[in-house]
Amino acid sequence: MRQVIRSAVSGVIGVEVVGETGDGEEVLALYEELQPRVVMVDIDLPGKSGLELAREIFDINPWTYLVFCTGFSEYRDKAFEVYAFDYLVKPFRVERIGRTMNRILAVESAKAGGTKIEAPVLRGVSVQGARMFRDAEKFLMIDLKDIVFITRENRKTMVHYIGGKVLTDETLGTLEEQLRDQNFFRSHKGFLINLHHVKELVPCGKSTYQVIMANTRERPLITWDKLRELERMTKSVVVGK
Repeated sequence: MRQVIRSAVSGVIGVEVVGETGDGEEVLALYEELQPRVVMVDIDLPGKSGLELAREIFDINPWTYLVFCTGFSEYRDKAFEVYAFDYLVKPFRVERIGRTMNRILAVESAKAGGTKIEAPVLRGVSVQGARMFRDAEKFLMIDLKDIVFITRENRKTMVHYIGGKVLTDETLGTLEEQLRDQNFFRSHKGFLINLHHVKELVPCGKSTYQVIMANTRERPLITWDKLRELERMTKSVVVGK
């Protein structure tokens, strides 16, 4: 099956297969070494299951496109709970793999072509104060209004702010609790976003959207359930010009 998938993926212009393994325990080491944008994984693997791997991969880089290729249709819902981009059930046509890869390429192309947006869309909610963050070498005092979003990177937490970023050992859950009253929103297991910088949401996969934000070219992710929650929240927010 890996040979079939490799052949199908290699046939897509703009895509290169950089590595493969049949052992779940080897996947993470290979992933960290090669840093691929897309991982295609089965549910049933020796060592670690595909669902376990998905959770660990997203703790390293939540922007990874994860595609399940499996004979187990009953795990579809659980796969999308861990933010799978697609779920292919065997037997599937080679053309189906090609369509998935081309969708990923289209998303990446749209992201690469994006431009920096200066003014935020959400108004009427103020963000006040500052917070100190400590990385390995220094302390940084950052205005909360300047924090654009916070994510996971290499099993640590990365704070993206206007003008830079800082890596901290604090968890996303801890920061979510501390910043909850400051207009920050947990949009995804791997992202905490400042709603003051949100501009637009665009589809990415079957249950995930990209968040286009002011002051960054990066696009955090928001799940469908969190999008509905955000819709309910913002109905009471006054939007100005």
